[in-house]
Amino acid sequence: MSHHTLQKLIVRMLFDEELTASVYAEPETTLAGFDLTDTERAQLLRVDRRAWRYDALRQRRMLRTLAEEFKISTTIILAETRSMASLEAYFSSRFFHAAIQDRGSLARGFAEFLLDGCQRGAWTSPQIADVVRLESVMVGCRRSLAREGNDESAELPTTINPRARVKLAAGHDVASFQANVIGTIQHVEKYLFELSLMPAMALCDDAPKLSGLPPVDLQRKVYFLFHPSATGISMTTLDKAAYLVLYDTKRPIEINTLLARHPAKAKTTPAETIVLEWLEDGALRLSD
Repeated sequence: MSHHTLQKLIVRMLFDEELTASVYAEPETTLAGFDLTDTERAQLLRVDRRAWRYDALRQRRMLRTLAEEFKISTTIILAETRSMASLEAYFSSRFFHAAIQDRGSLARGFAEFLLDGCQRGAWTSPQIADVVRLESVMVGCRRSLAREGNDESAELPTTINPRARVKLAAGHDVASFQANVIGTIQHVEKYLFELSLMPAMALCDDAPKLSGLPPVDLQRKVYFLFHPSATGISMTTLDKAAYLVLYDTKRPIEINTLLARHPAKAKTTPAETIVLEWLEDGALRLSD
């Protein structure tokens, strides 16, 4: 319906100065792709253009919220670019507009924007891509936990029906990264903690600088299970065998199919043992 289109367009214009300027400079061309009535177009254009920028800090407040979830990657990007505009460009990007138009996740759109910046060469620090992916996984875990809840009261099966289906529980995920990603995170967190002791010291010539990030190790990978904890979402290191089993449970899968994909091998934990352990620990749950 056109009034929903108008609502989304208004939100986009509140954050995107380029879109607002285009609407007023070339309304026929800019609004041609929007399903608006003549009355709605007239109402939109009657708004004093200055009103869209009445809240000068609107973008910054949204960026603060997003940066809290992508703390490490945004810090590396700002240290490299020395420009807030590098992140504020999100609000003029196709990722932001798609998130508003499709009622999607602004955080997911922000992650896609950051990864796109890596591909375009907008920022070149080799550590950024993996850190963005890691922080994106944590965002997804928090969202799924808030949406589905953590059913700790679920009764554990005494035996496993091989035809039953299992999947990762809410707030859980698995992912692999290049080695040294945790070293990078710890390095940036140390810098942020030092700066937090007296934020105004960032103005000083001898202020702490973010430098000496651990190099990306392209020869080794690390595997993590993300799971809820008392402090939020935590990570536990996995061996590759456990990771591969749990990766297949991102979507519901029959246990017999899962075991067939991961037969027991010498020097590795049998897949059936892994399934039983993670059902008991709550990382996996039986799926309907």
